[in-house]
Amino acid sequence: MEKRLTNLEMLSMEQESTIETLNRELHRQQQQIQTLEVQLQYLKDKLNSISKEDLLEPETEEDEPPPPHY
Repeated sequence: MEKRLTNLEMLSMEQESTIETLNRELHRQQQQIQTLEVQLQYLKDKLNSISKEDLLEPETEEDEPPPPHY
């Protein structure tokens, strides 16, 4: 009976350790997701700030940089 109780206590300690490890990883991933959400929102705002005319306006030769051989 004593051995069985000891085994259960060891199992419980291992489970607690596993749960704590999973909690830390979950917290880290949640922080990473929040950072990515902020970055995504920034990119959405940037894209929305570009007007359609800017996208459709053809570049003139003066706007283009010279080719590398010049």
